[in-house]
Amino acid sequence: MIMPSYLSRVSGCWLGKNIGGTLGMPMEWERRANSVTYYTHDLTGDPLPNDDLDIQILWLLAMEEHGVDIDAKVLGAFFNQYMIFTHAEYGTAKTNLRAGLQPPVSGTFNNRFKDSCGSFIRADIWACLYPGHPALAAKYAFEDAIVDHGDGEGVYAEVFVAAMESAAFVITDVRELIRIGLTYIPDDCAVARAVRDAVATFDRGIPFEESREYIMQHYIGHIEWHPISEEDEQKGYGEGPMGWDVPSNIMIIVYSLLLGGGDVEKAMCTAVNYGEDTDCTAGTIAALYGLMYGREIFSEKWTKPIGSKIVTISINPFLMYGKIPATVDELTERVAKLHEAAFLFHGLSDWAGESLDAPAWFRNIYDEMHVVRYFFPGLNVRLDYMGAPVLRPGESKRIRFILSNTSRAITSDRLRVYLYARSGVTVSPAAEQAVFLTMNHMGDGIKEIFYDITSEHMAPGYRFVAEFVYEDSHNNQVMTIPFVLLGESGQTLPPKWEKRGSRWTPNLPRI
Repeated sequence: MIMPSYLSRVSGCWLGKNIGGTLGMPMEWERRANSVTYYTHDLTGDPLPNDDLDIQILWLLAMEEHGVDIDAKVLGAFFNQYMIFTHAEYGTAKTNLRAGLQPPVSGTFNNRFKDSCGSFIRADIWACLYPGHPALAAKYAFEDAIVDHGDGEGVYAEVFVAAMESAAFVITDVRELIRIGLTYIPDDCAVARAVRDAVATFDRGIPFEESREYIMQHYIGHIEWHPISEEDEQKGYGEGPMGWDVPSNIMIIVYSLLLGGGDVEKAMCTAVNYGEDTDCTAGTIAALYGLMYGREIFSEKWTKPIGSKIVTISINPFLMYGKIPATVDELTERVAKLHEAAFLFHGLSDWAGESLDAPAWFRNIYDEMHVVRYFFPGLNVRLDYMGAPVLRPGESKRIRFILSNTSRAITSDRLRVYLYARSGVTVSPAAEQAVFLTMNHMGDGIKEIFYDITSEHMAPGYRFVAEFVYEDSHNNQVMTIPFVLLGESGQTLPPKWEKRGSRWTPNLPRI
């Protein structure tokens, strides 16, 4: 069953994504204060391409092929195969996935950009699939975000936005949506602090100019490849931690929503005028307005110059030829079909007035930010690399498996675990171990075992297979997990930044 106005709201979401993204794209990642009131690019009747929408289309295609109950491994496989961008968190995750690392490790290892903006910009699809059910929208947003943001702040940002946007189908009070979103993320994470700072800044009556100064002084990250205004550079706003981008941009979104006071033009233009990740902040704000009020919230002033076409930039056009939605209307129709399938799969109905806050169990989801999960009949396995997934010659690398007996009919059994390793690799205490597991509610249902792995020889990578077999149940079904440890060399040297050109030329590292 589709709630009244659902199609208009989903269409408004995608239309808003195009509007806000197109508005902010020309000055994306420029560190300067802007004075934008309308589009600044040459109007051609089409929107500008934007990865904010592209990756959500990729998730659409993944669910059309694999079903709506999707996890990070499937999303990661699609991301690796069909997403062609190779920079920042995208490129790091693809490199890790190609090497054999699975989410969330794919989004954590060697990833300076796990605290950046690449995940919250694609939260909308989960809200559209689960309107009025923010816990489910947030759950799948988590699966999405850990692919390329691992255990970083980017995960909290996507969960926060997904929960807000799902609740926006039934509530249009922006302040209440912000409060609901905060219930889904840890109180002490940087995203939560930035949200609270945005609310406090607005409530104290601090104007836009001063609030921008606050963000520049407390939250800025490094601006790579992009210019910084002379005024900001003279104030010392030229550099920040590499990849530390999501707290500042979430603060921009929240302050702009509050300042907008129900005016979508004011809210998204305010966001662009802060600078930073302008297409992402304006696009998220406009999408939220579309979800709250439907596509009718956008006047012809904003819709006519860009139409309803979808222009992609980061999805492989050859491998996905003929599969990418051509228009906002087509995307809306296909998402609506998935929404019906999602509600049927989870046995949901339209919102019935229950609390939209995070249920008590939800915060436990963050325990999964450091382990790779595998699910088998009667057994859940979590692989914990216990740090970097790296094996260095002559050094011992410890890993652990967390084992959960999920059997419904068998009370207890012994689980045999065997770790197969390549020649020249030593496994201790022994390649084969045995573990007693009861059903997980009977006291001994969750256990951990450790392996210490060593090698005297350097290799680019080391492949392993862990085998799990219950001795007396499940017909001795063999359950296997392949995983890798990487050989890693090299030492990072600090860059020396140079400006070769005018003051408006970006700082670049000497190479």
